[in-house]
Amino acid sequence: MKRILVIGASGFVGGHLTRQLLKENYTVRCLARNPDKVKELAELGCEIMKGDLSDSRSVEQAIASMDAIYISIHTLAPQHKDTANLGFMDIEMNGLKNIVEGCKMHHVQRLIYVTSMGISADSKDAWTSGRWKTQQYLLNSGLNVTVIQPGMIVGIGGQGFNMVLTNAQKRTAFVIGDGRNKFRSIAIDDLTYNLIGVMNEPKAYGQCYEVGCDDILTADQLIDAAADATGHRHPRKVHIPLALLRFAAPLIEFIAKSPKGSIKGALDGLGADLVGDPAAIRKLLPRAPLTYRQAVERAYKIYQTNSRVA
Repeated sequence: MKRILVIGASGFVGGHLTRQLLKENYTVRCLARNPDKVKELAELGCEIMKGDLSDSRSVEQAIASMDAIYISIHTLAPQHKDTANLGFMDIEMNGLKNIVEGCKMHHVQRLIYVTSMGISADSKDAWTSGRWKTQQYLLNSGLNVTVIQPGMIVGIGGQGFNMVLTNAQKRTAFVIGDGRNKFRSIAIDDLTYNLIGVMNEPKAYGQCYEVGCDDILTADQLIDAAADATGHRHPRKVHIPLALLRFAAPLIEFIAKSPKGSIKGALDGLGADLVGDPAAIRKLLPRAPLTYRQAVERAYKIYQTNSRVA
């Protein structure tokens, strides 16, 4: 059985991916800046190595003896103190360079990178254009790289979906933007199916795959459909202009201790449609994904169970 390193296991996608890999009896190692955040994964049998993407030595040590690497990192989060003056995509690019160098040092060829839909050469905002550059860097690294680009991820713990679910249960929903931008979504279990499914597939080398279900809904419709799935009335929508939030972005970054430019970069990309086309990945991995409603119902059941336990 292959030995897998997950970089970003303390995050939403990385945590789900790690748990599924362990269920499927892979040997899994995680690189974590704060091992306390992944104690649950350690209890499940995951090896935890303390380290940071900005530290090439810790990255190289984590890669040693591995067969494949998953990268699911979130540069909106506060970073290491040594990166305080770097832009958010500079932090990510520097980290990816450390990973590529570590892979070449230890002769590890397989690398799978999670980004998001809407990333292309025509991207205008800092977030998606930065991600385009990181994707191209990895695809041209000489390694066997696959890039997975999900739409909005439906699952408890996902920041975007948490906001949708919270709004769906209120009388008044606060929506960033005009509510008309369109999204394709994907259940977190379907995303992990795709991530693990491409690992041993040579046809996926050098490819970018957009992944998602067949439903395409606006931001307002996502909230209303979630309300339907959870037995709530459609809330009244109050739309918050993106321009207002962009103006306040530097202050938000300061308060949240997020990397320079990260909040503005994310906001700049929020008005775009994230629809994509999952046809290519489905030729490779044919399992039908959950519909948006099915994914919401599954996530809401987990939310209710967790609430009762708490």
